Parts: sequence; C-alpha cells; structure tokens
Amino acid sequence: MFRRRGATNRGNALSVLFAAIALGVIGTGWFLLIRSEPASWTHVIATIAGVVICAPFAIHVGRSAGYPLVGVGVVILAIPPVPESAVLGVSVWALGVAISLLVLRRSPLHALSVTGTSIVGAFAFVAVHGALSALGVWQLPAFVAAAAAYYLLFLLGECARQWPRSTPDHGFSLSSISFPRVALVVLGIGVIATLMNYVNSSLIPWFEHNPAASRRSFVVLLTASLLYVLAQRQRYTAIEHRLNALIDAAVELPRETGRGIADALQERARDIVRANAVELREAPPEAHEIGAPVSLESGDQRHLVAERKIGGGPFTREDQHALVTLAHVASEAARVQSEVDVLERRANSDTLTGLPNYGAFQKALVEANEHRPYHEGIALLFIDLDNFKKLNDNFGHRAGDELLCAIAERLQSSAGGGDFVSRVGGDEFVVILTGLVSLEQAKESADRIIEKINQPLSLEGRYMRPIVSAGLAFSSHRELDAQTLVEDADRTMLQVKRSRRQGGHLEESSVSVSLHRSTRTNDIVARAIRGNRLSLAFQPIVSIERGSIWAFEALVRYVDPELGPISPPSLVARAKSLGLMNELTQQVITKALEAAEQFRRLEPDIDCMTVNIELGQISEAELGPFIRAAAAAHPDIRLCIELNERSLRSVTDDLRRDAEAMQEAGVIIALDDYGSDDSPVGALVRFPMNILKIDKSLISDLEDVRQREVIRALQGFGDNLQHTVVVEGIENRAMADVLVELGVRDAQGYYFGRPLPLAQTLDRIRRSSTQATLRR
Repeated sequence: MFRRRGATNRGNALSVLFAAIALGVIGTGWFLLIRSEPASWTHVIATIAGVVICAPFAIHVGRSAGYPLVGVGVVILAIPPVPESAVLGVSVWALGVAISLLVLRRSPLHALSVTGTSIVGAFAFVAVHGALSALGVWQLPAFVAAAAAYYLLFLLGECARQWPRSTPDHGFSLSSISFPRVALVVLGIGVIATLMNYVNSSLIPWFEHNPAASRRSFVVLLTASLLYVLAQRQRYTAIEHRLNALIDAAVELPRETGRGIADALQERARDIVRANAVELREAPPEAHEIGAPVSLESGDQRHLVAERKIGGGPFTREDQHALVTLAHVASEAARVQSEVDVLERRANSDTLTGLPNYGAFQKALVEANEHRPYHEGIALLFIDLDNFKKLNDNFGHRAGDELLCAIAERLQSSAGGGDFVSRVGGDEFVVILTGLVSLEQAKESADRIIEKINQPLSLEGRYMRPIVSAGLAFSSHRELDAQTLVEDADRTMLQVKRSRRQGGHLEESSVSVSLHRSTRTNDIVARAIRGNRLSLAFQPIVSIERGSIWAFEALVRYVDPELGPISPPSLVARAKSLGLMNELTQQVITKALEAAEQFRRLEPDIDCMTVNIELGQISEAELGPFIRAAAAAHPDIRLCIELNERSLRSVTDDLRRDAEAMQEAGVIIALDDYGSDDSPVGALVRFPMNILKIDKSLISDLEDVRQREVIRALQGFGDNLQHTVVVEGIENRAMADVLVELGVRDAQGYYFGRPLPLAQTLDRIRRSSTQATLRR
C-alpha cells in the first residue's frame, strides 16, 4: 500500500511538471505572438482548429489492444502557423492540443501533462525537420526523421510519467510498445506531411495558374477533416466491438452461478473498459474512477468500480455508459437466477423437512453415478423408521412431523460434505455417500450416520430413542443403471426389518450390507484375474529440464463387459480379500515389461517401467524371486517397483534386506505418494530407495510459500542423496513453471499425459517421440 501510494505521488509529480511545461510554453508563446502580430491570424486559427478536429484520431502502438495510444496532430506542424518562429508555432499548435485534450479527457491535470509531453516532442519535430531541410534533405525523409523524433520523445515522456503507476501486467512502458507499429505511424505521418507541403506549394499554384498562390489554411483543415473521418470510422469500430462484448456478457453472465457471476462480471468489465483493475466493493467510485451500482444477491447492493485504465489514460463517457450497462445486465441475470433457484428448490424440496425430495434424489443419483472420478466409489444408504405408524397413532401427526424433522437434521449434520441426503417417502430417507475407495469405508460412514440418528431425543415432552432399519449398497464402478443401487439397498433394508419382526435386534438400529452386490463384484474380479483379462494404462514420467519422457508408470485397468469399468482401488481391495493379489501383480509386471520392450524399440531413451506393488510382496516368501527373475529377463529395461509410503510404517529388518536384494538385482525402488498422509520421515533415511515420488497434495497451492519451501527442501534432500525426485499431479503449465523455479527436474501428471492404453501410448510415441507435452 505504501509503495503504491509513493509511486502514485511520483507519477503525480511528473504530471505536474509536464503540465507546468504546457502552461509555460502556451502562455509565453501567446504573449509574444500577440505582441508581434503574426502574418496570418487565419492560419493561426486554422492550425488550432485543425489540431482540435483531428484529435479524436489516435492509434494504439502497443503489443496488445488498448494502450499506449498516440495522436497524429503533429502532422499539422508540417505547415507551420508562424514560419518565422518555431517557438511561436509550437505554442499555437500546443493550444489546440490542450483544448482538444481538455474536451476529451476527464482530468485537466492529465490533459495538460499530455500536452506537456507533446510540446517536448513538437520542438524536436520542428528542430529536426528544420535542420534537415537546411541541409537540403528531401522532404519525405526529413519529415519521417522529424516524426520519429517527436514520437520517441513523446513515448519516453509518457513512460516516465506513467512508470511509477504501472503494474507488471498492465501499464505504459517501453516493453509494452510495438516498435513496428510506431515505425508505421512515423512513416504515415512523414507521407501525409510531405503531401500537405506538395499540395500547398505545387498542386494549388498549378490549379490556380499562380506560382505565388498558397492555401495553407485550406490544406491544414482538409487534412484535419480527413483524419477526423478516420477517427469516426475508428470510433464506430470501437463501439461495435464494445457492443459485441456487452452482448457476449449478456449471454455469458446468466450461465454463471454463485461466485462465478462476480468473477465473470469483473473479467468482462476489465476487457470492455480496458481497466487495470476492477473490483466489487461497498464504497462508490472515487476521483478518476468509474463505477455503477450492482446487485448480485438479494438485498446486497455493491458498486462495480474500475480503478485505473490500462496505460494511465482517463476513462471516457463511453466507458462509464458501458460499465453501467454491464452492471445492469449482471444485476438482472442474478435476479432471474435467484428466482429460478427459488422455484427449483420448491419443486425439488420436501415441504416438511426441507430436504431434497424423491425427484431431486433420482437426479442426484444419476449425477453421482455418471460423473464420479474413475477411481471413486459411491454407496446408497436406505433408511426406514421403525414403528412410525404406531407413533402417529399414539401421539398424533404433529409428533410424527417433529420426529421426521429431527431425523432430517441429524442426517444433514452427520453426512459428509459431498454426500446427498433426501427424504423419499413418508418415513424413508436415503443418503448417497460419495468419494469412497472401499466397502469398508462406506460401512464406517453408514455406521456413524445411524449412531447419530439413534441418539435419544425429546418428543412431546417424552424422551425416546429412534430405531431405524438401514440397507447399504456399495458400487465401485459406474453402473449401467443406477437404479440397481436403490433396489439392492431397499431389499437389504427390508431384510433387516423382517429380521427385527422375527425377534432380532429389537431395540437397536442396524445397517446391513448388500451381500448380493458384494458377491457379484467379487466373482467378476476373480474371473478377470484368473482369466488374465486385466489391461494396463501407461502414464508418462518426464524430465522437465529436457522436455522428454524417460519412463512410464503401469496402472491396472479392467472393464467388465456388463458392468463397465471397475475402479483400480476397488479392484486391488477385492484382489486382496480374495487372496489373488500376487496373481494380479504378476500379470501387471509381465504385461508392463512386455509393453516397455515395445516402447524401447520405438524410442531407446524410454527404458524404465514402474509398477505399484505392496510392501510385503517383495519378500522371498511372496514375489521377491519372481520380480528379480522378471527384471533379469528384460536386461534392457529398468524395472521400478513403487511402494506406498504408508506401508513403510510396518517395515521390518527382513523386508529391508529384501529391498536391498532387489536393488542388487538391478530393480529400482520408488517411495510413492510421499506427503499424502502422516508421512514417516524415517522412511526417507531407513529404507533403501532410488526414487522419491512427491504426492500431489503437497503442490495443491503453490502460491503458499510453505508448500514451495517443502518442495525445494525435498528436492535438495534427493539431490544430496542422489535420489531421483518425481513430483506428481502436475495439471498445467503454470504449475510446471513454478516447479522448475524450485529446482524440480522430473514430474508426472495430466499436463504431460493421462494414462492411456497400450495402443494409444504406442501411437503417441510414434507421433511425438519422447516429447513431454502434447499440443492441446
């Protein structure tokens, strides 16, 4: 804040200095002009009028649309208003510049300071042209050189005046200037100035058959009028662009929801009025700002305020009108959206409890099933209140309504943030549990919810303990028909109810898991493993330094012909429970190494393949001999086994020796997902490894200096111990750039490639070789 205020003060001081130059030159010049009586007051007035007329025509010479802008009024000096005195001629011209800027600009100080920088450039224009003409240089190169001198000094002056206020992204600086554009403007001014002199000195005398004829005022006003026509065409083009932008905003804003409409509004406003900064705030706009009232939430009116125009120029009346229009469009979009939300809530909500109703539940279930991440499971918990009819008969419907509302409140408070709670019938509720990795996790969540419901409560002055029956159906893969989850959970809930009526668990709420679904999925997984039907997907591991792929990670996949894809966590969990984990791992290693041979034949530099295994599998009693034999059978491939960092908490001396035997046999060991949980620091120093893979959770917010320092420290640790450090979860170019700055050299993530089947991976290598990133 203090730096910005100091920069603003320095900018204001320079503006005052240039404004003083303008007032001094204009005042002194006109005092001398009146005393000396110019040869033609008509031409003096024509010069002033010509500058005012062509003032609206400005050309942007920046690398992007907008500022810096330069005017073309200097061309009027091609025919000087007071030929006998350059100083007087510039002062006459400067008065026209000041008048035009005072009319066009909202700030007198800004208008006079720009006049000051223009005067400095104008003196250079007159001096350079006069000197070159005295040396006998042709008119065209003389005017081009003079125009170059004018724009050079003008732009330097504006840079000096605006530099203290500039931001790294927006501002008027030398780096923002497109010098080819400046060169074109200089050439254009040189050509127009030469034509003006030619028309005045040669063409008009030839037309009038009088060698002494001169129509200087006519030529000046004609040139200014032509430039004014161009200015109007430019203005209409800008109006059309702004109108199109407002139309786009009117289409876009109603589509946004929540915070998105505020962000979109500010982004659109920045683009339309070309502002450095736009914000929504309580206070109205201050001096040199523009703003408009806007209401994005019911009863909450704020102001959309544009703070500074890019390049430091003042906002125009068109800017103000555009901002008012944009704010009105946003307010109307928010109002309509709010009304639609109210109607949707009424249509999709239960009037008694406020929970989503059956229709909303059906939509949410389809959404959860269709759009869940590939590796996540969902579960449906179907809950039914026991003896609800008896309660209504004994205590009345009011007591029943109170109980339903209490149950709804408890469900909402006990469910997770991403879970969906709904009342689907008189005394029936459902909870959609999301973000699951296993049936055990789903059962834990269901037990927690039922325990919360089962707490005693006061009803009509009497304490009672709600008893419920609940059925749980878990799905580890995307269902072809999500309704099967409802059927399984409902069937299981009814079995609990039937068991209670037959004398079981009369006084306790209970959750029963749908064994039908669990058994069915277990059978599918067992058949897939025993039938060697598993497939692999391959994700590249890259060197950011070289921009090339040096390894692939093999990830297991299975798509059942009937049920569709089964998530890898569920596949692995069921393989463990079925005692088929070693068989699964053997298939993965065999197929991964065969694929690695194909990759290496296409690109010899890709010679490493990583495979995820369980820590205990490296022992001699399990897969130790198999892994070493597989690595020996492929001597040109470096086999890397990835061990999850959480598993190293239970490491033993025997397993440590088994790991050392792996390394002696040429097998690389990677510590995977480091930082994903309570990461054991001891694993970094007590367990043999070659590669440290950093979990994506440690780079979730690279703007946080703590995360950056952790990554820098882990990279330094790896360098000191000669470990390769691979950072996982790189989603975009910005993240990659930050990691390069932190010294990271190797990475993995969707930015470099999603896991692809073998055929598509081979196709990528054929098309792009080892290139780390693909054109998107």
